[in-house]
Amino acid sequence: MTARVLIRKLRERGCQSVRQRGSHQIWRCGDCQTVIPVHAGDLTPGTLSSIERDLEPCLGPRWLTK
Repeated sequence: MTARVLIRKLRERGCQSVRQRGSHQIWRCGDCQTVIPVHAGDLTPGTLSSIERDLEPCLGPRWLTK
């Protein structure tokens, strides 16, 4: 999954970009927050897992695969 696709999913769920430093964007959903590296190509499985885990309290379990 690319960063663009992930950002689209976050916007659909009501999350907002808070700020950006270089190629890393900080996203917030309710009280949850995560960092998304916006680089060319797909995000690694470990990075996707970390982002999903960071936002799970606000978006629910397995929100990324739904």
